[in-house]
Amino acid sequence: MEMKNVYLASVGTKSGKSVLSLGLALNYPGKVGFFKPFRESLLKVDNEMMDQDAMLMADALGLEEGWKLSPFTYDIFEPITMDDIVGRYNELCKGKDFMIVEGSREPANGYSHRISHTDIAKELNAPMVIVSTTASPSIDTLFIMKDLCEQKGIELRGVILNKATNCPERKFIQDRGIRVLGEIPMMPELRTFRVSEISEKMDAKVIAGEKGLNNPVETMLVGAMSIQSAIRYLRRAKRKALITGGDRTEILLAALSTDTSCIIVTGGIKPSQTVLARAEEIGIPVLMTNSDTLEVTDIVEHLIARVDPKDRQKIDLIRDNVRHGVDMNAIWGP
Repeated sequence: MEMKNVYLASVGTKSGKSVLSLGLALNYPGKVGFFKPFRESLLKVDNEMMDQDAMLMADALGLEEGWKLSPFTYDIFEPITMDDIVGRYNELCKGKDFMIVEGSREPANGYSHRISHTDIAKELNAPMVIVSTTASPSIDTLFIMKDLCEQKGIELRGVILNKATNCPERKFIQDRGIRVLGEIPMMPELRTFRVSEISEKMDAKVIAGEKGLNNPVETMLVGAMSIQSAIRYLRRAKRKALITGGDRTEILLAALSTDTSCIIVTGGIKPSQTVLARAEEIGIPVLMTNSDTLEVTDIVEHLIARVDPKDRQKIDLIRDNVRHGVDMNAIWGP
C-alpha cells in the first residue's frame, strides 16, 4: 500500500496546528509518522534541545529519537536546503502508513529561500490542510495561502477552524471556495499547566515552596505596577504565576496572601527571608532566574499553549475533540 501524507499549515502563531497534529495522529488507524522541519519552541530533554511539539508527538506515538522529528533551525542568512528537508523526511517515512508534516507557525517562514509551507508541500507531494482561527486577519491570510496553493499546483484539501463551534465564518469561507473540514471547539483545560513545567523550561532554581511544584497555573501576571494597583489585580487573578523582581517585597507578600500558584523572580535578585519563609510555609514555589521579565513572560506564554506528554487528560481531550469535530476521511484522502 502506498504511503499517504498531509502537510498541516497555519495562518499564524497559536492557530492550533499542534493540537490538530496530535489529534490526527491519535485517531489514525494505521502506523503514523511525524515530521516538523523547523524547531520553534524548545525544551531541554536529557541535555538536548528539542522542539516541544516533536517531544509531544514522539511520546504520544512511541517514536524513538524524538529530536530527529524536528531537526532544523530556520536561519534566513544560513538556510538549510530543500534536499536537507527531503532527506530527513524520507528517513522518517520508513515503515509508516501515513506521514503528518507540520509547518512553521508563521506562513512566510522560508519564503525567500523557497522552503516555505507551499514549497515543502509541493516537494513532498503532500496535500495541504490549513488550520485557522476565525479572526479576520487569519481568514485573510487563509485566502492568500489558497492563492499560493493554486499558483504552485498544490492540492488544498481544506481548512479546519480552531476554537470554533457552529461559527458563521464557516459559510463565508466555503462560499469563497475553501472546503471547511471541521471545527475544533475551545478547550480551556489546555491553558492549565504545572509549576514544574515552568521550572523545567527556564532551568530556574527553586528557592522556596518546593512541595508546591505540582500546583496548576491558569493565568500569568507581571508585577511591574504600584502596590496599590498590584493588589487589585492579584485579588482578581486565580491560580496565577506572578513574575516580578525579587526586591518587590510588598507585592510578593501580597501575592502570597491571594490565589497564587507560584512566584517567578527575575534578574537573579533573591527575595527577602520574610518572603521565602512565608512561601515555604504555605507551599508556594518561588523560582529564581537570571532572565529578565520580558524573556520569562515569553516562556510562560508559550507554556500556556503547550501540552505535557504526561498529561493524559489533556491528550485524551484533544483526541476526542478532533475525532468528533473533524472530517477524518477527507484528511486521510482516497
